[in-house]
Amino acid sequence: MKKNNISELLKVMKQLRDPKKGCPWDKKQTMETIIPHSIEEVYEVAEQIYKKDYEKLKEELGDLLFQVVYLSQIASEKKKFNFNDVVKTITSKMINRHPHVFNNKKFKTLREFKLWWENSKNKKQDSILDNIPFTYPALLEANKIQKKVASVGFEYKSDLESIEKIEEEIKELKIEIKNKNKKKIKEELGDLIFATLDVSRKLELDPEIILKNANRKFSKRWKKVEKIAIKENLNLRKISLKQYNKIWNKAKKN
Repeated sequence: MKKNNISELLKVMKQLRDPKKGCPWDKKQTMETIIPHSIEEVYEVAEQIYKKDYEKLKEELGDLLFQVVYLSQIASEKKKFNFNDVVKTITSKMINRHPHVFNNKKFKTLREFKLWWENSKNKKQDSILDNIPFTYPALLEANKIQKKVASVGFEYKSDLESIEKIEEEIKELKIEIKNKNKKKIKEELGDLIFATLDVSRKLELDPEIILKNANRKFSKRWKKVEKIAIKENLNLRKISLKQYNKIWNKAKKN
């Protein structure tokens, strides 16, 4: 029996869900209870990509594939679809969405292809925003919304105009902070974050990766701050902001 064949994995999954001989835990799972595990596996794949640990990445990709197999098995039991249907659907979708590769359609520019791509996805919808899942994290949802509306021409002409929008939102936020209007502060802060994300879209930079890198950069510096504090016999809970800035600048230089 081959151990590296997808059909073998499907058999394993079917056996785990077998009503009589299956695993008690696996048998009682539903699509809804599997959701957190599927999301977790996606994050674990991303972590290994960041770490460039390819041995671990191979393992995590297997775990992610297992989630697809798991959900497909549950769907098959409900007589909705099976794993082969999933494969057929994605294969057909990719062929249809890449006519310049699998057929003879020509696109003069990448932008022309992107416009065609968006139009092909939006044909059966009342709004271009209809197919954005409400379950997306806010950062991803905002990025998708901005890309969608930009695909039909609703965007600033230049990067500088996008930055001016950020400056405008900062001014509005300052006004509401002075007014101490909590509801308006939340609204304006949301607008500011949304406008900032749009700049990353204009510059064709992934906001998730940008923020992740900023988090790692800050964490790296903070650990240096902690080391400097220990070396200088300082209690970080008791020092002033002025002292903090001094240590922070030392950490930046190092």
